[in-house]
Amino acid sequence: MSGSFSQKPISEGRIVFLIGAIHLVNIVDFMMVMPMGPDFATALHIPVSRLGLIGGSYTAAACVTGLASSALLDRFDRRSALAVAMAGLVVGTLLGGAATGLASLLAARVMAGAFGGPATSIALSIVTDAVPAERRGKAMGAVMGAFSIASVLGVPAG
Repeated sequence: MSGSFSQKPISEGRIVFLIGAIHLVNIVDFMMVMPMGPDFATALHIPVSRLGLIGGSYTAAACVTGLASSALLDRFDRRSALAVAMAGLVVGTLLGGAATGLASLLAARVMAGAFGGPATSIALSIVTDAVPAERRGKAMGAVMGAFSIASVLGVPAG
């Protein structure tokens, strides 16, 4: 024996489930902030007129980093890239919970968006790589179903 463990390939169903769970976390992170806007405004003394910046900062950061990283992400292993993206999303979300005002909350949401946008692209790329074309539509539908679950259950839970 060489001392190394042979890894059993992950089943297609497990990959779809894991990517769906990652997508759920990402969407809940994105969606839970705006319904909590009035609470942020009160607790952090943010003018209500500035709440749109909080939601828009995530979206803008996700857009910019998604476009900027599109040429670079194929150079890296998808699992490693997804792990980094999810770690950045988690850190950005935690920083949002520790925000003390508009500036720190905006910075946290920009960070979360900067990692959350590419996380979605990487996750969908993994499904595309792992699932044969004849079953890919069903797999993508299952993953994208996480958006509905995040909207219905994730927002109130957040």
